[in-house]
Amino acid sequence: MGFCFKENARLMGRFEIEDSSVKCAWVNSAVFVAFKGRSISMTAEDSEGNDYVEIVLDGIARNWINLKKGIHEYVVEGNLTEEEHILEIHKRTGILTGSISFHEFSLPEGGCFLNPPKCKNLRLEYFGDSITDGAGIGHPHEVAEATNLDDGYMSYVGISARMLNAEYHTMAICGIGVLQDARGNINGLPVHFAGTLGKDTTPWDFSQYPADGIVINLGQNDYSNTIDHQKYIHAYIDFIEDILARYTDPYVFCCVGTMNNNYLESVEKVVSHFNRSGNKKVYLVDLGLIHPEVEGWGGGFHPGYQTHYRMGLELAGFISDKTGWELQKRPVIATKC
Repeated sequence: MGFCFKENARLMGRFEIEDSSVKCAWVNSAVFVAFKGRSISMTAEDSEGNDYVEIVLDGIARNWINLKKGIHEYVVEGNLTEEEHILEIHKRTGILTGSISFHEFSLPEGGCFLNPPKCKNLRLEYFGDSITDGAGIGHPHEVAEATNLDDGYMSYVGISARMLNAEYHTMAICGIGVLQDARGNINGLPVHFAGTLGKDTTPWDFSQYPADGIVINLGQNDYSNTIDHQKYIHAYIDFIEDILARYTDPYVFCCVGTMNNNYLESVEKVVSHFNRSGNKKVYLVDLGLIHPEVEGWGGGFHPGYQTHYRMGLELAGFISDKTGWELQKRPVIATKC
């Protein structure tokens, strides 16, 4: 049985759809495939040879693969039982690292593809910078950049979304802000919002993914240089208004933290603007700062795994409290590995 993306795969994230392949660039973009077979392989094309993908089989993160530049075939899993399996391939690395085109999945003789797993009912969308990208999460502090140890899957984004049993799209760029980037250049994430793979790419069809909840964590880079506070506030308000115009009355969670919180007062004013105008579904979420003696550092002063886990739990709990969306419960009976 041949593989067909339209019939045999579910996509999470923004993808450009071509005749026989799908292309993604944003962190946490994912392909879901259900199958029966003792192994599964994929053919994928990486633009730079620096991307890493997380391999999740039957709900368990098992491994990751560094994709080589160009088109290559990879044995993703082998020595499996003949029963039904669900494979997830998640892009761990960010949009600046490269883009991935998935061309095909294949099974050995006797295997078959099944209907892909259904989408979850709750849809979240995250906007941010390197923290939201999962950059530096697994590095020693001295190693400022090491894409093999970046991990969007285990970032606070992945943790909070899976705690809420939600689909999640992530649009994050290292070094970017709402108004200006870490070098003080006018360079904000909002200009990338309408493009499938960012600015000047194929326009995104917003009807594909009407988000129920929006999480924004932007300001770390804006406030790493001298900034006009009012321009930042206005740019942030304009961004939220653009988001609200695309979706039907979503919740919006404006986060602050965790590398610095010197933009807290400005974000408070953004949230207050919407609350005063009657929109009570826009909230401020203070995620605090990294506690290095307890949580440790990630690479280059970024949050590491422990901080991301704490952020994810706090954010998911806050969202659940304000919306009534149910949190996933910790299992009480051990599952077989």
